[in-house]
Amino acid sequence: MLMKRMLLLAVLAGIAAGTAGCKQQDAPKLDRQAVRLYVGDQVRITADRPVAWSAADDFYAAVDADGTVTARHVGSTTVTATADSGSAVCTVEVQPRYDTFEEPIIELLMQPMEVIKSLEPRKIIKTEQVHNSLRLVSVEEDNPKLAGRTYYCALDGEGCYRITMIYLTAYTKYQEEIIGFLEERYTHGEEGSNYYYPGNNFLDVAYRVAFLGPENPAQKQ
Repeated sequence: MLMKRMLLLAVLAGIAAGTAGCKQQDAPKLDRQAVRLYVGDQVRITADRPVAWSAADDFYAAVDADGTVTARHVGSTTVTATADSGSAVCTVEVQPRYDTFEEPIIELLMQPMEVIKSLEPRKIIKTEQVHNSLRLVSVEEDNPKLAGRTYYCALDGEGCYRITMIYLTAYTKYQEEIIGFLEERYTHGEEGSNYYYPGNNFLDVAYRVAFLGPENPAQKQ
């Protein structure tokens, strides 16, 4: 009787081990583990069995029920193929088509106004007190496609001026390129000139852009 019990336990242990090994080996297999796309591009990822697809952050890339990935904004995320037996992941890196200018330091948003002096590499050329609750800090622009760059700093409830928006002024001849640059990286607001911080709109506006007309050749002299 003891021998029979030991044999039965050994068989059950073997089945359990075999099942666990099968589950581990039976996760979906994808035709690729990483993809690199430009904003607006699409690619289809295939699995060796029916799976459910999901994206970790569809601000950067979305995936449909067939595994077609659409690159939406510059950045990286993952898409996951899930089956009963397990899941597999593909990394998606989204590249820009436009690299028009060096990004303003977006991490400055919601920081105290004083940090502009320590983190903004451009020279501060003007600070204005527009009214009691708003100050503007303009920096020297070093890109010929942009005419100016100003930080809007609003007074919070604790008496601190915090950076709430970056205002860009640009030349009309570069309008398509600059709008393309912003739309690849940020959420387009209801008003055509407004762009939100990547992936959310917890701020009223992160960027606002205005166009001034043709570039003045005299400014290059």
